[in-house]
Amino acid sequence: MVKIGLEIHQRLGTGHKLFCNCASASNDVKKGEMRRRLHAVASELGEVDVAAKFESDKAAPFVYDEYDNGTCLVEMDDEPPGEINRDAVGIVLTLCAMTNAEIVDEIHVMRKTVVDGSNTSGFQRTAIVGLDGSIDSDGKRIGIQTIAVEEESCGIIGELAGKTERFRLDRLGIPLVEIATDPTITSGKEARQVAERIGLTMRATNRMMRGIGTIRQDLNISTEGGARVEIKGVQSLDIIETAVDNELSRQNSLIRLIERVKKIKKEELKQVDATSAFKETGSRFIRNAIARGDSVIAARFAGMKGLFGIELYKDFRYGTELSGYAKASGAGGIIHCDEDMKKYGFGKEIDELAKALKLKEGDGWVAIVGPEETARRAMDAVYARAYLAKVPEETRRSDMEGRSNYMRPLPGAARMYPETDVKPVRITSKDIKDAAAKAVSFDDLKKEMRKMLNPELADKMLRSERMELFKELVKEGVEPTLAAVTLEDTLKTLRREGLDTAAIPEESISEMFRMHVDGKIVKAAIPDILRELAKNPKGNAADIVEKKDLERISGMALGALLKEMDAADMGTVMAKHRLNVDPEELKGLLAKNRSGKR
Repeated sequence: MVKIGLEIHQRLGTGHKLFCNCASASNDVKKGEMRRRLHAVASELGEVDVAAKFESDKAAPFVYDEYDNGTCLVEMDDEPPGEINRDAVGIVLTLCAMTNAEIVDEIHVMRKTVVDGSNTSGFQRTAIVGLDGSIDSDGKRIGIQTIAVEEESCGIIGELAGKTERFRLDRLGIPLVEIATDPTITSGKEARQVAERIGLTMRATNRMMRGIGTIRQDLNISTEGGARVEIKGVQSLDIIETAVDNELSRQNSLIRLIERVKKIKKEELKQVDATSAFKETGSRFIRNAIARGDSVIAARFAGMKGLFGIELYKDFRYGTELSGYAKASGAGGIIHCDEDMKKYGFGKEIDELAKALKLKEGDGWVAIVGPEETARRAMDAVYARAYLAKVPEETRRSDMEGRSNYMRPLPGAARMYPETDVKPVRITSKDIKDAAAKAVSFDDLKKEMRKMLNPELADKMLRSERMELFKELVKEGVEPTLAAVTLEDTLKTLRREGLDTAAIPEESISEMFRMHVDGKIVKAAIPDILRELAKNPKGNAADIVEKKDLERISGMALGALLKEMDAADMGTVMAKHRLNVDPEELKGLLAKNRSGKR
């Protein structure tokens, strides 16, 4: 039996953060950095959370970039948090009203232990606002277990020297709403529909922050004979169905593979330093690693030959699964016996490795390249996972293709404890009444869209992640159909060209449309401007229009152009100046010219 639950996180457009007055939008002016090491500690019940211990064992230092706008002593954990942002609470109360959730009498902030570097304090602040709500998705009632307000984590920038994670502090503390469903979803298709409906409900408030990374979905998935697995960071609706289908295939494939693993007699792990065998290897990567002091640690995996190459889902094998455990332990991955040795340039070193490991028929092997301590720790993790006779409960990270890799063990109840620095917030009857007054129903929103667009385009726009931008553009005077077709169809066409349209800032799109409303560009120029913005997201529409000579030719200038071309038909003019001339204006001017000649 398949059980799927969703956790949807969306940043709230409140202007400032959840526990301080720093702006939610940073100016990207870096003013300094700081370093921290985080350690797992026991909760009030005396227990250390297993996920926190796993992250703490890596003992990696973290570097945090500070910015001129968007960071203060609260983000640095050098000052207690202020009172909770009541505007953020109000938005979440409205969502409670829109999902028929039972609102709590008093909001109590909790601490959720996280020592992966994503929060300088070692915990994330979160508070439940609503319980036991529901939404309707394609005629099925989907329960909403909790609706919470919480603070956003730091933004990951990258690694330093392969170990130290670098984060940006300006994202930490931005208000989020988290909506968690019950596990009654049964397929990837249904999960996408539910996420789409919840996303629509949130956007209907018109108080959500927009842009890349402002919304993400976590999936909780289990199947009969498998285990509950959390897949974090699914960024797009388009990959939810793929992510679910891949995870179900992974678990079902592991269930079958485990039956073979159970028949293998597991031996004690014996790690071998095989560095000397690879000093003259054909692999430049390994030669360079050894030259800088890294080691090649290898181990025999009794009875495992052939198993590493088993495909769990398309382009994801058991070897890939085990490699995720090595990466989570700080290594770069694994090399195993079921791979094509030609791609590494290996030759006689494989024979030397087989002798050193004393391989028998049916035995497999794994090698890990890296600092010796890291490689040995990673090998311990890979070996333990390879012979595990069950599908493990764990947290996995999604990529942009719907695949996932191991992050850490699934956290338990020991990670939560009360926040003593933030006062509880009493919810009054006036708060509830105000929230209900701001609630928008799906039917009302659908009617609003269909007043502006034809039914097909209205339904498409309803499900668009750019619906709020669409409504703003219409308010600014953009013709609704043009706005909708551009945001949905034109951007989709550009994505098919391989362009990253998601990277285009919404302000750049708005600037482009303002130029159109002001008569500075014609409709036909819009795709070309968007194409250039996708290639250079930091560019701006005005510069592109000037550089690409896309200014509108109108009025007296259009009349002069007609005289210069000595043209009397639209086809001749539009063939050469389609991106600069409005066809309706040209049509009127040509008619006027013909009338004058008569």
